[in-house]
Amino acid sequence: MMKRILSGIIAALIICSFISGQRSKKNKSLSNVGRYNLLEFSRAISKDSILVTAFVDIPFRSLQFVKKNNSFFASYDVSIVLKNNKGKRIFRKMWTDSITTDDYIQTQSRLRTRKHFSNFTVAKNKYEIESELYDKDTRNKGSKNIKIDFSKFKKKPSLMEPLIVANLEGEWGFDVNEFPITGKRITNIDRGLTLIVSGFVDSEPYEVLGFMEGMNEDGKFLISKKDTSGGFFNHRYKLDKSILSTMGLEIGIKLIQSNKEREVMKKISIYKPGLSGFVNNVETSFQQMRYLLTNNERKEAKGKKGEALEKIFLEFWNKRDPTPETNINELMEEYYIRVNYVNEYFNMSWKEGWETDFGMIYILFGPPDEIQRSNATSTNTSIYQAWYYNRLNKQFVFRDQNGFGDFKLDKPFIGPNF
Repeated sequence: MMKRILSGIIAALIICSFISGQRSKKNKSLSNVGRYNLLEFSRAISKDSILVTAFVDIPFRSLQFVKKNNSFFASYDVSIVLKNNKGKRIFRKMWTDSITTDDYIQTQSRLRTRKHFSNFTVAKNKYEIESELYDKDTRNKGSKNIKIDFSKFKKKPSLMEPLIVANLEGEWGFDVNEFPITGKRITNIDRGLTLIVSGFVDSEPYEVLGFMEGMNEDGKFLISKKDTSGGFFNHRYKLDKSILSTMGLEIGIKLIQSNKEREVMKKISIYKPGLSGFVNNVETSFQQMRYLLTNNERKEAKGKKGEALEKIFLEFWNKRDPTPETNINELMEEYYIRVNYVNEYFNMSWKEGWETDFGMIYILFGPPDEIQRSNATSTNTSIYQAWYYNRLNKQFVFRDQNGFGDFKLDKPFIGPNF
């Protein structure tokens, strides 16, 4: 339902801007099945043991979807295997699952994912985590592996990398409704975050200090914990939303025991509320909005850079946020998902995908309901693609006039005859 609403909003924007306008179904490359993620999150749970949570995160775009009636269906097997430093398998977990969606664009999304995880307890040794993803439709396989060295934690005191967990409903290997994140792209901080700090110590008293780079000019630490322990510690700290307002932060953790110090740093990136994770450069992203901008909006932005352009950019999207009460602007997110897609699949050596005619129509209208293609013959050298949007009663014809794959619209997209 939300997808239909977003498509309707985009169509309305097109009309207001006196322009109109997402993608042909293209065979995925064989490497797509390997485009998934294998992640591990580890913390101390006893003086000799470490609890590892291993995740496979499978973007929809990694799989081949098959159309069934009015839906799209993909099925797969995925596994996680733990091996010791001699290559012997000591743990294996396998899942068989499927995904069904009614929206074709979701089948190409790298943001929409299916997640599987497993917990296992290990000693302070070296290990390798392996994963394999098998697409049942294409029969292609992808694999990932992570090498981890816990033997370094035999020395005391030792400090493990801090973990960050956000609030997400469900069971994810941590406490209920706690989901581990890498910290690279954090978009929802309404409920703050939780920092998990763990490590190994001896029987002497120890102290854990935590700070945020650039936020402790007065010398006060955000975290200060003095304790004694039977060989390990595992502390949790709440990071309130008020201290997470900066886009780029660096958290420092220091462990002090018996005049020995250990320190680790954790970088996190906070994205501004309502800002798409695909927006890394406002000037570039603003250029990519040209299919939606009115003449007045173009004039207002002309010559603007930096903060002045960022203000105009945010105002444009804030006015069009279908759910202003949330941190995510779904319309902006969907628009830049489309931009990101066409930049990958319609990219040419002399121009980016969003600048091509294919890209323009895809961004504005979404996937066509039907595509007809022609091939050059001895009697007909014309190569074209016709995209049909039956639900909109529109069609667009693209012709490759020079034979180099530079397809152009047969008729101008903007003009009195459109």
